[in-house]
Amino acid sequence: MLVDDGISELILGETNGALNADGLGALREHSCQMAAQCRRRLMIYSFRLNPEIYNQPCFVEAVRQLIIRHARTRIQILVAETDELGRGGGGLVQLAQDMASSVEIRRRAEEFRSRQRSFMLADDCGYILRNLWSDLNNVRFDYHAPYVVRGLADDFLLEWEQSEADPSLRRLSI
Repeated sequence: MLVDDGISELILGETNGALNADGLGALREHSCQMAAQCRRRLMIYSFRLNPEIYNQPCFVEAVRQLIIRHARTRIQILVAETDELGRGGGGLVQLAQDMASSVEIRRRAEEFRSRQRSFMLADDCGYILRNLWSDLNNVRFDYHAPYVVRGLADDFLLEWEQSEADPSLRRLSI
């Protein structure tokens, strides 16, 4: 398991070298750290939007600060299963509803729903990758891997274009 030793020294866009993290605690820490250092674009791809990662106060606050600091920020979230999100998906879903011009959640198109990997991309350089979305103990990450990020982003954008917003996630204005 990767311990907090040196996590604050990992800098998005500068610190390179793929590392493995073992355990939910390390996954949470790196997700919060990478999101907090992000400057323009955050992409999240998952089967389900794991609340134990993405609804943590540090993560939601990092995303909120990203939106506030940078007017052209774009946060794209692509998930296969949105049922739980529609029933009060937590802080990140609330943020997407409150700041819809910066955050968009889409349900993956049917032909892509069975894919099991999960990843988060920060700007054009950092990634956190799990080959199986439900495996919170086997995580690979790198704070500066533009080639890997470019490949994952291309896959993401291909699916994004074929996916659609889930009506159950829209906030109704009365």
